[in-house]
Amino acid sequence: MNAAAASTRTVALIGGSGDVGRMLAARLRGDGNTVRTIDIRFTDRSDPDQVKGDVTDPSPEVRAVVNSSDAVILAIPEGAALESIPFVVAELSAHALLVDTLSVKSRFGAALGRSALRNSAVGINPMFAPSLGPEGRPIAAVIYRDGGEVDWFLSSLSGWGSLVVRMDAEHHDRLTAATQALTHAGILAFGLALAELGVDGAELTAAGTPPHLVSLALLARVGGGVPEVYRDIQAGNPFAGEARRALATALATLTETVEQGSEDDFASLMSRSTSALGDRSEPLARLCADLFADLVHRQPQSWDTKGDWS
Repeated sequence: MNAAAASTRTVALIGGSGDVGRMLAARLRGDGNTVRTIDIRFTDRSDPDQVKGDVTDPSPEVRAVVNSSDAVILAIPEGAALESIPFVVAELSAHALLVDTLSVKSRFGAALGRSALRNSAVGINPMFAPSLGPEGRPIAAVIYRDGGEVDWFLSSLSGWGSLVVRMDAEHHDRLTAATQALTHAGILAFGLALAELGVDGAELTAAGTPPHLVSLALLARVGGGVPEVYRDIQAGNPFAGEARRALATALATLTETVEQGSEDDFASLMSRSTSALGDRSEPLARLCADLFADLVHRQPQSWDTKGDWS
């Protein structure tokens, strides 16, 4: 089949039991594509679209699925993805597209560059929890090798209502160190500080200011997440350590300015703190005002016995 001329594709989705894999499978099938999912955790052998298999130790069935597909998506951890490169590169058909969903791109991109890959290849990183859906949310895209099938795949993402943001691999990792690793580090550090202060959650929610309530909500979401996922964001990104050190330095600067500086020094600190926003400062301030206005409408006079708004 000439995949470039076809309106739909046959897709091998490796890691189909994970959150990202399930989201992509559902969306691609919704577009009319045939999606066969491969995962070592599958147990239902009655589903012809589910293949139990390990891409790092591929069975003949896994090889056949990969070889017959127009696109192969790796929705698996980085170690397994790196280990699978020789097999996947060797088994891809001539026209097939290779896609990864890793949260770190530079190591995988470098490994592809050292491989015998001749196919088009792109990495994506949904910048949201898959359960939220792609509508109105960004997906970072790193094109390793361009080709017509890359345009098809990225157009599919756009068709789902997502904003596709293209960048190179190193810039992706540096940016996600700021947007994810730094953000999560700040939220978790905020929670650790609350624990150190010994304050009570009921009192915090009853008397908290809008910024504080939003911070508590972020803490509840991040702190209640899957530890493996959030640790990987911190440990896997090669620039995350730099982001955490910048956060520690910034807190030390804040403390020094408050304890030893003047009012002018503090005003300068506040100005520096927003300098990275550039021309996005006013729109973001309006967004915050809208969030706070909505919070007022949702904020209860009291909490019910389950701790929900009442």
